[in-house]
Amino acid sequence: MLPSTLEDYLEAIFTIAGDGGRSVGSQEVVAALGTEEAAAGATVASLVREGYLEQLADDTVRLTEKGLAVASRVARKHRVLQCFLTEMLGVDADAADKEACTLEHGISDETIDRLSSYMDSAPPGHAGRCPACEICTLERETPDEAIDRPSMSDLRRPPGRARHCRGRDACTLLDCKEGDTVRVAMIRGPRRNRRLLDLGIFPGEIVQIRRKLPNHSVVVRVKGCDIAISPEIAMSIIVESCP
Repeated sequence: MLPSTLEDYLEAIFTIAGDGGRSVGSQEVVAALGTEEAAAGATVASLVREGYLEQLADDTVRLTEKGLAVASRVARKHRVLQCFLTEMLGVDADAADKEACTLEHGISDETIDRLSSYMDSAPPGHAGRCPACEICTLERETPDEAIDRPSMSDLRRPPGRARHCRGRDACTLLDCKEGDTVRVAMIRGPRRNRRLLDLGIFPGEIVQIRRKLPNHSVVVRVKGCDIAISPEIAMSIIVESCP
């Protein structure tokens, strides 16, 4: 197992590069980790020597297959932990992000798989406290199926009039307009969590609305990748406007 500092560097490069899809400059790494340029340069050089990064001609670096395997595993741990802390324990999104950064280095892949499976099969009606000031409150006796499944009137209502939203800045992903940039505040229905985590969509993540399709599906950009989300799932994602 790599030291946590090296895992942090690989995870940061993975995130900056849109899940490892492009090369990354040293200044981007420094900005992401808030470290000194000299320290970042030495750490990156070490990762290049050990085969986790490839140094390119323009002095940027790119994850090798070996580095991508580590980075994607650490990033998944972070996503699962952050979602578990916010959705299941009601921890504030920012605090959950910091806690996940610490916990991700010591937790096993098996435990992460179990946490993910637990969220995927949580009892009907169970949901964590909304991290954005209780945007949405779910009654415990409400069946999970009813939470997840929007009605046709939901799909046809005018944008900005989300049935479960409170306040001007909170709505479902389905209510957003093309070009909007929003932050994920909550995912309703624990069964959705696992699929969305794998796509990089979890509380605290910034997403951009790229297109609204005729069938009500929403195309969003997450970490540099465009993802099409069905209207049923888009209805379960509560978002808030970015400051």
